[in-house]
Amino acid sequence: MSDRALEYAVFSLLKDWKGVPVYDLSIEPLFGDASGRLYHRIRFGKESAILMTVAHTKPGEFGRGDAWADFLGMQKFLASVGLPVPAVLHADPEERRALLEDLGDLTLFAHISADPSRKMKDLRMALDLLISWQRAMWKRRKFNSPADGRSFTTALFMEEFHHFYEYMIERRVYHPSYKGLWRKLEKRFRRIAQELGNAPALVSHRDFQSKNIMIVKGRPRLIDFQDALLAPIVYDPVALLRDSYVELSAVELDHLLDHYWKYNEVAREALPDAAAFRRLFFLQTLQRKMKDAGRFIYLHQVKGKEWFIPFVRPSLFYVRDALVRLDLDDLRELLAPYIPELGDGGRS
Repeated sequence: MSDRALEYAVFSLLKDWKGVPVYDLSIEPLFGDASGRLYHRIRFGKESAILMTVAHTKPGEFGRGDAWADFLGMQKFLASVGLPVPAVLHADPEERRALLEDLGDLTLFAHISADPSRKMKDLRMALDLLISWQRAMWKRRKFNSPADGRSFTTALFMEEFHHFYEYMIERRVYHPSYKGLWRKLEKRFRRIAQELGNAPALVSHRDFQSKNIMIVKGRPRLIDFQDALLAPIVYDPVALLRDSYVELSAVELDHLLDHYWKYNEVAREALPDAAAFRRLFFLQTLQRKMKDAGRFIYLHQVKGKEWFIPFVRPSLFYVRDALVRLDLDDLRELLAPYIPELGDGGRS
């Protein structure tokens, strides 16, 4: 879109929202990270808003739906159950543009990076927000959100496992030969996928991590919720506590897992005991972080987004930790010749 066309689109949106023309405005492009959506900050007078533009595309891969309709539908649903999401100020469905409440630029990731000493306090705050999310999903009375129309199935978990195999092995390693490897991996991956697919499920954000939590006046607000779906109850805790952008020591992780279990009556009702919770948590870690590692390679190779590459290794170390905790030595031995981070020389 040309600068003139963008200016006219913003002018039209503001006029329709405010009811009067707004001539004194500025437009600043914002970094979109992995998103296919475009964002701009619009300043006018003493006010500001975020312009979100969503391209006309087919429904996304890995069970994702229509980013435009699902964003609006999930925003309305999440706001209705009291969760802190940005307001939609005005929307143009035909052009697939919306003006959103401006939550600023301070993500949880940036907040922790600026002062690592407050990492645990910040993560407990985010974990409490996650617990509030799960309570809201457990107690809700309406089941017609966009997320209710899709779920993590065994097939979808397997699709993500194969994405990991394709980009972490097939497209990266040529010696030793990986001929026949997928057949061996598939059997083991399918057992994991089936156990996860049979786990108690809730509507999950799907990417409940530090770059999707904004800090506004000291409190967390959620963004990028358009891909929400029914997923194992541990899916969002894994996204937050095994975040590739914010690493935790074993002691820190244990503290936060204990916090989650102690204060989340939903998890305690859904799962038999703390041991079952932890097993499911690390199974989900294995699946999710394999997918993330492969996805980061994909985003680099296919989309040219090289800034994801530094986060491949932390993702793989989480995978190794989960393999060790779950005593899945046979799976680790299959993968280690191709992915050194998973071998005995990997980080403990």
